[in-house]
Amino acid sequence: MKIGDIARAAGVTTSRIRFYEKRGIIAPAVRGPNGYRDYPEELIAILRFIEQAQGLGFSLKEIAGVDVAQGDHPISCDEAIRLLSGKLDSVAALIAEAKERQRRIKALIAELQGRKQSAA
Repeated sequence: MKIGDIARAAGVTTSRIRFYEKRGIIAPAVRGPNGYRDYPEELIAILRFIEQAQGLGFSLKEIAGVDVAQGDHPISCDEAIRLLSGKLDSVAALIAEAKERQRRIKALIAELQGRKQSAA
């Protein structure tokens, strides 16, 4: 398939596909005699997987470290559960850190408001 067809089917831009190739996220396409890139149809599922993973907060480095298979399901359910569980733990830690930061900010605001009222 041509790059434009793959891009439309996967919901990505052609430049994104080229970027993924340059970064080694996806295998480079085979070039036909005419010089055009020829992509396998299975790449559509892989590109959708990459987009979904990025939307869930995975970096391209993390995605590149995943063994991706051909077919409708680029990774096994067990592997997906393992990766998602790890990401969920990271998100929970970020939420806890943000809540602590929020608590400290509120405390500082209250302290400053108290000083302001004392000075008045």
